[in-house]
Amino acid sequence: MHENLIYIIRILVAVGCGALIGIERQRHGRNAGVRTHVIIAASSALMMIVSKYGFGDIAAAENMKVDASRIAAGMIASIGFLGIGVIRIEGKETVGLTTSAGLLATVAIGLAAGAGMYVIAVFTAVMIFLLQLIPHKD
Repeated sequence: MHENLIYIIRILVAVGCGALIGIERQRHGRNAGVRTHVIIAASSALMMIVSKYGFGDIAAAENMKVDASRIAAGMIASIGFLGIGVIRIEGKETVGLTTSAGLLATVAIGLAAGAGMYVIAVFTAVMIFLLQLIPHKD
């Protein structure tokens, strides 16, 4: 039970960080807002937890090798498909780049929280939130 509580805390930290980034995006009327960022952060944290701790039973088997980084690498590759979907060209302008970058960052933050690296997850979320407050052309 104690392990599950730790995992839940990790997911909640990721959700909080994702919400922080999503609030700014939603405030600017972007398609990927709070819900999108929270779902991405929570799912990436869960996938990191599964990656790190979900294969203990088979890892103990003789001649079995487990690479905990494989799921994290898959998350990074997968978010590219979602991220490219928010980038579009309007006239001579390319829009959606910041949102796409925010989705990638949200995955990384979720992975960090899922790995138990709370300080860097929260620090990065706050840093990204503050950077997104810098005025830019809408």
